[in-house]
Amino acid sequence: MEYKGIAFTIAGSDSGGGAGIQADLKTFQAFDVFGVSAITSITAQNTTGVRSVQDVDPKIIADQIDMVMGDMGSGAAKTGMLSNKAIIKTVAKKIKEYKIDKLVVDPVMVAASGDRLLQEKAEKTLIEELLPLAYLLTPNIHEAEIIADMKIASIDGAKKASQKIYERGAQNILLKGGHLKQNKAVDLFYNGEKFEVLEKEKIDSTNTHGTGCTLSSAITASLAQGKDLFSAVLIAKEYITKAIVMAPHIGKGHGPLYHNVKPEPVSAFIKEAKDFDYWFDKNRNIFEAEFLAEKELFPGPENSVSIGVGSGLFASRLGIKKGVEPSENMAALARDRGIDVKIGRAEDIPYENESFKTVLLSTVLSYCIDPLKALRESYRILKKDGYILVSFLSREGSYSMLYDLARLEQKFDPDRSPEHPYPLKFIKGANWMSIENVKKMLTETKFTDLEFVQTLTRHPRYSNDEIEKPIPGYQKGDYIVIRARKK
Repeated sequence: MEYKGIAFTIAGSDSGGGAGIQADLKTFQAFDVFGVSAITSITAQNTTGVRSVQDVDPKIIADQIDMVMGDMGSGAAKTGMLSNKAIIKTVAKKIKEYKIDKLVVDPVMVAASGDRLLQEKAEKTLIEELLPLAYLLTPNIHEAEIIADMKIASIDGAKKASQKIYERGAQNILLKGGHLKQNKAVDLFYNGEKFEVLEKEKIDSTNTHGTGCTLSSAITASLAQGKDLFSAVLIAKEYITKAIVMAPHIGKGHGPLYHNVKPEPVSAFIKEAKDFDYWFDKNRNIFEAEFLAEKELFPGPENSVSIGVGSGLFASRLGIKKGVEPSENMAALARDRGIDVKIGRAEDIPYENESFKTVLLSTVLSYCIDPLKALRESYRILKKDGYILVSFLSREGSYSMLYDLARLEQKFDPDRSPEHPYPLKFIKGANWMSIENVKKMLTETKFTDLEFVQTLTRHPRYSNDEIEKPIPGYQKGDYIVIRARKK
């Protein structure tokens, strides 16, 4: 077995195990990345607070970095607690000496409570010495206010602060806006050219000790694996959400996260959004059939929303004007087609007070982490007597997709991964479900009056013993569209 990379954490030790070096190493392990470390401070703390701190001699810190980088090296590194000027200068010198370019800097200046964690006289040193070395800086609101020298009370304020921080040398900024007075946890990503607003539902939990350390180490782990920065940020946000939700309550105060959750891979659509229309065009025989089946059961565009709208190809042709999509790149394509898109997942639809007559889930369930939750969310936003349309590629239909992709490439090898169309492993990796699976989930969600349309003809070349029997009265098909009603 091999690790997927080596990640380096330069930070303080938390005797309570929820933050600092301990949280970083647990997170690296969850990502199947080998973790190495240099300890900068030793703290005596638990879930209720910090009793004492002992800084490590800068020479010992330098020796730790030398021993790690001189032998094992690292694909990415992060810094956490660097509590005084001498430590900051030492770490910055070593970062430059070993040319560590994928550096995530968690500034650890001010706690979520507003309490200062870095000596004020060292703040200038951190801003001048370390910040310009940061591939990504991950400040919370309080830290961003200090670095940008301004108050932040809104998203617009966060954007202005991010621009100021960028001008001070950080290549990219992830401003953690969890403490803005918003109904949602809103983080802001800025790369010097454009902003990405990343929204998540706020989680009501006291098990949040070490979230900043864990988030930055999750990003570092993905960078060590070779992932691009924005994908690393999205993966880390999914990971931190699950780690908070699944956390058991340990201790008498703010408990630690549950680090042993597996990070979810970013959808291939996020990286390859620009090629989606190309892929659609090359597979028009497949997707046109799906579109026609959806059109057959579609009640009409009035007061409709498409969940997982993608690039908006189907929704725009059906006349749908609203959509939800987790990928900002795909959402941009849909917006170009005239669709008002909100960023969100099918399991957490970002409509709280608005309801719809029709909800379209176009091939969404095959890619959901929790398809049943996605159906319940759709049920929630539907009006009484409203309709849900679920289109999906059945398990037997996935073999048809493999056949058609291979045929287009003139090579019938299901393990081959051509650049265009999408890699076959992308198709194989989806959670293809049987018709019975989807029917059961719809019924469990209390949808009624199920109607079906099936399309295409199954290609026997890629089949196995799990051939599904068609619904009585329907022909064998690959794409299935089911319409159901909320009574």
